[in-house]
Amino acid sequence: MSNAFTIDSFTIADGKRTSMWLPPRVLAASILLVLAQAPSTTFAAGVRADSLGSAANSANEVSFNTRFGGLADSRYDLARLGRKGAVPGVYRVDVYVNDTLKARKDVEFRGSDSDDLIACLDGTLLTEWGVAPEAIAKAESTCTDVGTLVANANATFDPAGLRLDVSIPQADLSRTARGYVDPALWDAGMTAATLGYTFNANAVTTSSGPSSTTVFTGLDAGLNEGGWRLRGRGSLSWSSAQGSQWQGVGAFAQHDVQRLRSQFTVGDGFTSGELFASAAYRGANLASDDRMLPDSRVGYAPVVRGTAQTRARVEIRQNDFLIYETTVAPGAFEIDDLYATGHSGDLEVRVIETDGTVRSFTVPYAAVPRLLRAGASRYSATVGKLRGADTSPAFAEATYQRGLNNWLTGYAGVQATEDALYRGALLGAAVNTRAGALSWDVAGAWTKPDGGESLTGYSTRLTFSKAIPSTRTNLALAGYRYSTGEYLELAEAAAMDASRADVWSARARVRDRLQLSFSQQLGQEGGVLFASGSRQTYRDGRAGSTSYQLGYNNRKGALAYNVGASRTLDEVGRKDDQLFVSFSMPLGNSSRRRAPTLSASASFGGSAGTSLHTGLNGQAGSEGQFNYAMKVSDSDRGGLNADAGATWQAPYALLGAGYGWSKDAQQASFSASGGLVAHKGGITLAQRLGETIGVAEVKGAAGASLADGSHAKVDRRGYVVASDLRPYRVNTVELDPKGMSLDVELGTSQIQAVPRAGAVVPLQFDTKSGHALLVRAKRPSGEALPFGASVIDDAGQDIGLVGQGGQLFARRAERAGRLQVRWGHGPEEACVISYELPEHSNAKAGITEVEANCL
Repeated sequence: MSNAFTIDSFTIADGKRTSMWLPPRVLAASILLVLAQAPSTTFAAGVRADSLGSAANSANEVSFNTRFGGLADSRYDLARLGRKGAVPGVYRVDVYVNDTLKARKDVEFRGSDSDDLIACLDGTLLTEWGVAPEAIAKAESTCTDVGTLVANANATFDPAGLRLDVSIPQADLSRTARGYVDPALWDAGMTAATLGYTFNANAVTTSSGPSSTTVFTGLDAGLNEGGWRLRGRGSLSWSSAQGSQWQGVGAFAQHDVQRLRSQFTVGDGFTSGELFASAAYRGANLASDDRMLPDSRVGYAPVVRGTAQTRARVEIRQNDFLIYETTVAPGAFEIDDLYATGHSGDLEVRVIETDGTVRSFTVPYAAVPRLLRAGASRYSATVGKLRGADTSPAFAEATYQRGLNNWLTGYAGVQATEDALYRGALLGAAVNTRAGALSWDVAGAWTKPDGGESLTGYSTRLTFSKAIPSTRTNLALAGYRYSTGEYLELAEAAAMDASRADVWSARARVRDRLQLSFSQQLGQEGGVLFASGSRQTYRDGRAGSTSYQLGYNNRKGALAYNVGASRTLDEVGRKDDQLFVSFSMPLGNSSRRRAPTLSASASFGGSAGTSLHTGLNGQAGSEGQFNYAMKVSDSDRGGLNADAGATWQAPYALLGAGYGWSKDAQQASFSASGGLVAHKGGITLAQRLGETIGVAEVKGAAGASLADGSHAKVDRRGYVVASDLRPYRVNTVELDPKGMSLDVELGTSQIQAVPRAGAVVPLQFDTKSGHALLVRAKRPSGEALPFGASVIDDAGQDIGLVGQGGQLFARRAERAGRLQVRWGHGPEEACVISYELPEHSNAKAGITEVEANCL
C-alpha cells in the first residue's frame, strides 16, 4: 500500500510513533488523514452521527461526526474510513508472538465481511516466528488467517502502531530457549574490505633537553569473501630519536562452523587461556563460540586504572605485543576498551610522563571460576608453532569443559611440543555451593630443553567467588596459586636458553600468588566500601611483594566522592603508602545532560609525594558531539601543570587534540580513529569499526544520522556504517531523518539484521524521492474538495486522501503532472488537478505550496 504522507515527530492518541517527520504547516492537512487510519482513536465533535450506529460505542472503533466541517452534505462515503481494520494493503509491521517481538516484516492485509483486516500468513512465516511445524495445518490459499493454520490461534492488527499481535497456544510453540535466533536468519554478509585505523601523535618540548616527537598508527585490515573473514593487525611507530618501527601483531582467516557452533581460525592468534596460560601461535584453531548460543544459555579484558602526573602517553602490552596506546590527561585515568586477546596473560602498563619519566605496573588478567550450565560444553583445539619466544617449536593444545549437572563442572587439558621439549596436563573441577563458587585444578609439566636438565613440576590453583545479595556483599575474586620450582608454562619452556636451562633459574620464579577483591554496599544510601590486595612470594630468597587498597565511595545529592588508602611493599623491601580523596559534581542543573562537571582530587604520600588536581569537563554542540576537559594540578615532584583537551564525534571519524604545560615542558597531542569500508556501492568512511558491522544504503537521505548516539551520518552517496553489531543476535538499526532533504521519504526508519561474527551485512532502507507538494484546490463549483476523497496518480495508484479545507499532500517525481481526485463512482464525482512547480523550486526547498483548480 502506498501512502502519500507519514509522520514521525508527534504522537497521536494511542501513544505510538510512525516513521517520518512533517513540518507544522502540513500537520493540519495530515493529522486528519492519520486519524482516519487509527483504529484506537475517536474523532468526534458534538453528537455522533446516527448513520454509524450504536456499534461505534466500542473503544476500538473509529467514528466520525459527519456534521463536523460540513461533511454530512458530502456525497462521499466515509464508511470505509470508519472500519476498525483501516484500509487493506501491505504494511510493514512489528510482529509480536505472545507479546514477544519476532520480526519486522511487510505483511499483506485483506478485507473481510466483518470489516476487520486479515493478515495473510503461511506456514513458512509461522515456523520462522517459532510455531512448531507439526502444529501448522496445510492451506491451499496463499492468504490464510492464522486461526485456520493453527487451532485456537488469532491475530490482532493495530494500524496506528503498525503492530501485529499473534496469539499462539503455548503447546504449539517450538521448544526454544529465550533469546533463541533461528540459524536460518544468520547473515554471512557481503563481499567487502575494511580498514580501521588509530592514530596518535605527541610532540614534547622541554626547557632542559631536546624536544621529541612520537607517532603511533595502529591498522586493522580485513577482507570478507564467501563467509571467510581475513584480518591483519599491525602498528607503525615513529619517534624522532629512534626512527620508525613496524610491528605485525598478526594475520588470520576465520570462518564459523554452524553445525559445531564453533569458529575455525587459521593464521596468527592466541590460545584461549581458559585453562592454560594464553600463548601466541601461528597455526590452526577450532573452538566453540558461546555467542552462537541463546542469551539464556551463555554462562573478559580488564579495566586498566592508573594516575598520570602530567599529560602522559600510556602503552599497554600483553605477551610482549603492544596492543594499545593512548594519551591521557593529568590525574586518574581509566581504560576500558581493550581488545580481548586472551583470558590470561598479565597486562604490562607503562605511563610515560611529559618529562620522560616512566612508571610501570602490571594488571592481572586471569579467568574467573569455570562453571558451566548442565549439559553445556566448551572446547578448543590448536596446532601450530609458538610466536614471540626465542624458539618457535611446533605444539598442540586441547581443552574441554563440561557441565555435568547444576553444581559440578569438570574440565581437562593437554599440551605437547615436538621433540619432547614440553608435556603438560591439567585436570580440575568447578563447584557451585551455597558458600560460593569454587574451582580447583592441578597441572603437571615435564620440560626437557635441548642439552639441559629435565624439569618436572606441578602447579595447583584455587579460585573462589561469592555474592551475598541479602547483605550486598560481593567477594568478586579470591585466587591462590602455588607452583613447585620446576613447573614451567609452555611459553616459558620455549623461551629458555638451553645453555642456562638449569633448576636454579626455574626456582627463581614466583612460588605462590594470592589475590583478593571485596566490596560491600552499606545500606540504600550508605555508599560502597571496597578492598583489594595481592601477595606473591619467590623461590630465590627475595622478600614477597604485597599491595592492597581500601576505599569508600558514595554520593550525596549531585556530589559524588571517593576516599581511600593504598600500600605497596616490593620484593626489596621498599614501602609506598598513599592516601587519596576525590569528588565530582555538575555545575548548574544536574538534570541537564550537558551540564559541565567539576572534579577535584588529592593524594598524599608515596613516591609521587603530595599532588592536587582540579578539572572541568563537559559536552558541547547541538547534539553533544563535542567533549572537552581542562585540568590543573600541582605536586611536590612535578610542580604546576595545566592541561586541556577536546574530542569530536565527527560524522566519519573520532578526532581529539590536547595540550599540556608545565614549567619544564610542554606537550601537544592529536589523535584520530575511524575506518573505511569498500563494498559494491563504493567506499564509505566509518566513524569506527567493530568486529561485526552493517552498511546501510539510504539513497537520497544524505544528512540523516544513526539514532544510536554515535552522530554517524549518511554520506552524499546515501551510505552509512553501523558499527558494533552483535553477532548471532537481532540488531535493530534506526535512522534519525533530521537533517535530510524533505524531498525524500523513508519507507521505514528501522531495519533489523542478524549478522554472523565478523560479517559486513547490507542494510537496505527503502526511500522515495520526489517533490513534496501541498496542493490547495477547489471543485469547478468553487467548493472545497470533500474531506477523505481519494487521490490517484497517472498510474492509477491510490497515493493518499484529501484533508481539511480541500488540501492534499503528495510526493511527485515530475515537476509537472496530473492528479485525479475521486469521491464517488460517477463521472461528476471526480475531477483532475494539473500542477506545475515554479522554476525557482529545487530539491532543497522543502515543501512547495501549489494553488490549483480541480477540473
